[in-house]
Formats: sequence, C-alpha cells, structure tokens
Amino acid sequence: MIAFQINKKEVLTQWIPITIIILLSFIAYPLALAILCGYFLYPITNFFYKKFKLPITLSVLLTEAVILSGVLLLLFFLVQTLIDIIPLIHAHLVKLPVAEIQRHPIFLMFEGKFQTLLNKFMNDLLVYLTHLPSYFFELLLFSMGLFFSLHESLKDRLWFLVYFPKQTRPLCQKAFNKVSGVLNKFISVELKLFFLTLFLLSAGFFVLGMEQPIKYAFLISLVDSVPFLGTGLVMIPLSIYFFLVDQHTVGIIVFLLYIFVQLTRHIVESVLWSSSMQIKAVHVFFLSATAILIFGFIGILFSPFIYLFANKWSDFTKTS
Repeated sequence: MIAFQINKKEVLTQWIPITIIILLSFIAYPLALAILCGYFLYPITNFFYKKFKLPITLSVLLTEAVILSGVLLLLFFLVQTLIDIIPLIHAHLVKLPVAEIQRHPIFLMFEGKFQTLLNKFMNDLLVYLTHLPSYFFELLLFSMGLFFSLHESLKDRLWFLVYFPKQTRPLCQKAFNKVSGVLNKFISVELKLFFLTLFLLSAGFFVLGMEQPIKYAFLISLVDSVPFLGTGLVMIPLSIYFFLVDQHTVGIIVFLLYIFVQLTRHIVESVLWSSSMQIKAVHVFFLSATAILIFGFIGILFSPFIYLFANKWSDFTKTS
C-alpha cells in the first residue's frame, strides 16, 4: 500500500498557483498559444538577430512575416488546387448514372442520414460565420501576443516562468526543454510520413495517368497528416466512383493503392515513433485524438506535452 504525504504549504505556494495559471491559459488560449509559439519560434528569431545582426524588433517582425508568408502560400496553393478540382469533379459527376444510383437500396438507406449531415454542416457553418468577429479579435490578440512573446524570448527564452512560483521554475524549465525535444521529434516524424505519402501517391497517380499527380497527391497527403482524417477520405470515394462508371479495374487499382499507402505508412510510423520516443503509433493516434477532442484542432499544438506526460507516466508505472 502506497502512503501519500500532503504538504499543505507546498500545495498552497506551488500547486495551487500552477493550477490557476493552467486554468487561465485555457480561458485566454490565444495569449497562451502566443507565448508557446514565441518559445518554439525562438530559434528563427534568434537566427535573424545573431546571423544578420538585425535589431530585435526587426528580427521579430521578420519572423512573423516568414510565418505569415508560409501560411498564406499554403492557403493560396490549397485554394488554387480546389479551384482546379471543382470543374474536374463536376465533369465526373455528370457521368454518374444518377437515376440508377437513386434507386439503389444503399442510396435509399443513407439518403436520410446524408441530408441530416448536410443540414448539420450548414447550421455549423452559419454559427461559425456569426462568430467571425470574435475569431478576428482572437487572431489580433494572438498576433500582438506573439510579437511581445518573441521580443521577450530574445532576452530570455523562458521569460514567462516569472509567473510561476520560484520553487517550481527549475522543474518547469526542465519540462519545457523536454517538450522542445519531443516537438522536434514530432515534427521530424510527421514530415517524413508526409513526404512518404506524397511520394507513394504521386507514383500511383502517375501510373494511373492522372493530370498533375503531384498537386493532387500533395493535397491528399496534407489531409492525411490531420488526425481523424486520412487518405481514405479521398481514395475510397474515388474508388467507388470508378466502380459506378463501370471502370472496375481502375477502381480496384485505386483501392489497392489506398491499402498499400496505409500499410506502408503505419509500418514506417511505428518504426519512427518507436525509435524516437518509445511510443507506439497506436498510442500516438489516441493521444492526438484526445488532445483534439478536449481542446479542438488547436489541441495539435498541445500534443507534444501530452506525449511527454504519457512517456513519463509509462516510466512511472514500470517502476512503481
């Protein structure tokens, strides 16, 4: 039997303030994210500051400009790809035997559910549109917070630990150093998996004779890198489409390509995670899914902290 000794002074002076800080971080999450991003983007700002001898303010602005340019380029590429895909989808939908599909028992079974999902999607979209002003305000707060966070990080990367109790700062500093290592490994693994999926899909689409195979493979690989989504979101409907237009051979090839990509990706993912973090890929999936269910899609940014906690908890259960 394990006996726990509670030090009231330690609880009052250390853990209660930390709990309050964590709760405030969840409430004011744009500012908390700005502080975290400032910490993790410090190497870029420091590179401009030390390498090119730029002033601190200019280094910070240049860092934000680089990040903003990267996001805008990605959005431009996605929008351009979607604009190219829409006429292609319309041209293929025209070929579908709509009358036969509507009489099919499977279509009749899912027609009501599809209509319900469509209505829910439209209602959610309307709610998001009504909240656009608040989203812009949160984005403004995040941008301003990121500027000040990067500015202070050049002076002291862990400047925000001043809000933590003095006794816990060494522990928090050690935790953030560990999280930085976990984040580097996380990004490294995800980039390797992204390029692997991109290569396999590009080769498969090229063999099938598709136009612009790299562009469409890039879009599907990007979808595949988001938890809960995957290549199946595109590949399975594509395979079904070819079966509906009586191109069974192409449909089978697309489905086999999907299975091959998924198996290869999962094998490589397990090897990469086992070698870098000693965490199995299945645990990575469930931990990422948990972070997203709790925090929304911004939970992806908190995933490294959860991986670190899971790793430490695993060590604790082995030794306890």
